[in-house]
Amino acid sequence: MKIFKLFTHLSAALFIVACTSTPPVQNNNEHTQSTTNTNKVAEQTHQPITAVISALLANCTHAPIRQTLENEALQTFIGDYCTTTSTNKQLKLIEDIKGNALWPNDYMVWFDSLTWHTENLRKQKITNFYSDSKAQKHEQQLLELQRQLIELKQKLVDIEKQRLETSLSENRTQ
Repeated sequence: MKIFKLFTHLSAALFIVACTSTPPVQNNNEHTQSTTNTNKVAEQTHQPITAVISALLANCTHAPIRQTLENEALQTFIGDYCTTTSTNKQLKLIEDIKGNALWPNDYMVWFDSLTWHTENLRKQKITNFYSDSKAQKHEQQLLELQRQLIELKQKLVDIEKQRLETSLSENRTQ
């Protein structure tokens, strides 16, 4: 009897928790219609992400046939992104376009991916800049050492010349 009573209380508690933690169930037709309408709106306002990526690739690689996009802000973004070499400006463009509209999730993932790649490119450019700077410094040091070596060789030539002249004049006097 105790077990039955305990089981009943436990079942009631689980039932109450389940009822309070789950959202109310909608009529299946209403739910399907609202989802379909939302999807239609998203499909009507945004091209597939593959078309956007293709447009970016065509624009940035200067392909002969460039795909145009229905969304003018996105088309402008791609044009500006591809024509600048400044990664700081590219990151700013990405930030601006992300805040420009409500984008579907796949667009947001693409923007995040583009941000990540651009940040990595920026780090590589900075590393290359410092590497180039160090290489130029080493090249200048090598040129200076080469100049000093030439001067030393000239001094050695002068010393040898003087020694030979001294030796020659001693031989004449003898």
